[in-house]
Amino acid sequence: MQQLSQSKSELRVWKQLLEAIVFENLLPVSFLSDEKETNIHISGQNVDYICRGEWSSFSRFRIFPETIVQTDKQGNRLPLSLFRLTEGLVPSHAEQSRLLEELQQTILLCEWNEKHLSFDDRRKLPLEELDAAVVEGHPYHPCFKARTGFSVKDHQEFGPENGKSFQLFWVAVKRKHVRLALPCEEKRFYEKELGEKTFSFLLDSLHKRNLSLKDYCLLPVHPWQWKQKLSYEADTNDIIPIGSAGDYYHASQSVRSLWNKSNKEKATIKLPLNMVNTSSLRTLEPHSICTAPTISSWLEKIIQSDAYLKKNVSILKEYAGIVAFEKNDSLCGHVAAIWRESGTSKLAHEEEAAPFNALTLYEKDHSLLIAPWIETYGLEKWVEQLIQVTIVPVWHLFVAHGLAVEAHAQNMILVHRNGWPKRVMLRDFHESLEYSVDFLKEKALHQDISALHPDYQHAPNDQYYWMSSVEGLRELVMDTLFVFHLSDLSYVLEKEFHFSEDKFWRLIQVALENHTFHSSELKKRAKEIKYTDENIKTESLFTRKISTKKAEFHHIVKNSLARSGK
Repeated sequence: MQQLSQSKSELRVWKQLLEAIVFENLLPVSFLSDEKETNIHISGQNVDYICRGEWSSFSRFRIFPETIVQTDKQGNRLPLSLFRLTEGLVPSHAEQSRLLEELQQTILLCEWNEKHLSFDDRRKLPLEELDAAVVEGHPYHPCFKARTGFSVKDHQEFGPENGKSFQLFWVAVKRKHVRLALPCEEKRFYEKELGEKTFSFLLDSLHKRNLSLKDYCLLPVHPWQWKQKLSYEADTNDIIPIGSAGDYYHASQSVRSLWNKSNKEKATIKLPLNMVNTSSLRTLEPHSICTAPTISSWLEKIIQSDAYLKKNVSILKEYAGIVAFEKNDSLCGHVAAIWRESGTSKLAHEEEAAPFNALTLYEKDHSLLIAPWIETYGLEKWVEQLIQVTIVPVWHLFVAHGLAVEAHAQNMILVHRNGWPKRVMLRDFHESLEYSVDFLKEKALHQDISALHPDYQHAPNDQYYWMSSVEGLRELVMDTLFVFHLSDLSYVLEKEFHFSEDKFWRLIQVALENHTFHSSELKKRAKEIKYTDENIKTESLFTRKISTKKAEFHHIVKNSLARSGK
């Protein structure tokens, strides 16, 4: 059966939607052969789907989008309809409408990108520009560009893809509603971050309103957030709008993290947005804002005290945080800011950097972005070096110190020289770092963190940073590093260079084993993780989105690290 005509963006959404359904066992699926490449039959509520694809690592099934066909229950072909597909997936009409809106918005924004954007050679872009130019979005989640509430004009103005920059919108918030965690005295902090001219402008604006820093705190707001939410919902006695001021910023691929276009050495600022993208509302967890600097400082101390990590890892510290209205149900999580070190400020002479999800990108000439690097150094040699200086250090942080981080996509940055991997940069810890007290090497961290916010005092395991078991940490690390991350790289390397996925995962397993070989303590701790079990539990990302019953869902997949060890 040949498929009816669909746009490239529509097919991308269909491909990822059906792949998520198959991967997370959301509908009955029949595989018509045991071969690596096979036809499959997916049974929906009122319609069925026939398509072709191939197995990849960690039970990921990769669908060939041009083969997708929708039929009725009698086998008669129908036009592809997201409405029919979502009928049997979500529990209510309201949830179905919301999901359809996000899928259609993803298609709309992707089609706009296809029509209006073109990058001649992203390989030449420095880190921040390359990060913003990763227009492809999440390679697994079907709502990868949902950006709820964004109009096409908003997409042009505030999306990372279009290259536009903008100033932050500044407000003054009554001090009684604010908590701060700053590296120095408040006025000195503002002077350093904003510059004397901008800080003076903001102070003058306060004074003209008969206000002062004694009673009010200055806070940056994303201009879209001000326009869409705060200007309507904020009490004018508690939030005083000042206006746009200061340096110009550009959205990163995460949209809410903004890098400083006026000076790339200066901080990236992370601001909340009342927007859903993939599975999450892109606000900021209030408890994490002022905890962030402590976590970054503590993590930096661990890295500096460990000779191996000091050589191979640097972090972009979240060194300041301000949060307001934690007790206001409408504004909680919507008025806050985190200042994070820029990637450019951490690069040495002749070093370059790329977000890890750029390694799987295809360029305008239809070759992989990394193709010239591989041609220069040789595929296996380059892969081995990549593993040694990026994967093993993240694993060492986990095994040796008991710390799990979300090392994936834009949060994991490859530092290289002319394409040769040198080391790894990690970022974004305030909502994602996890540990289990029993597995934690430096126990003082738990006492330090538990004292940072009232919500932590009597909180149960698995709610904030501390997990109930090492299994939860294993899942976080293996999900973000392997299942939803490096599996995409292993897949494209096999497709483009015939470098088998089994060989890719064998190289990783050997590297992880060799790293612990000479240390009985590391061997013992690595064994506790059970990372070579034949089957492992992984998070069901799409199921979490379409169900409101609980916060997390999981399913079992084949472990490619176990398979590669045979």
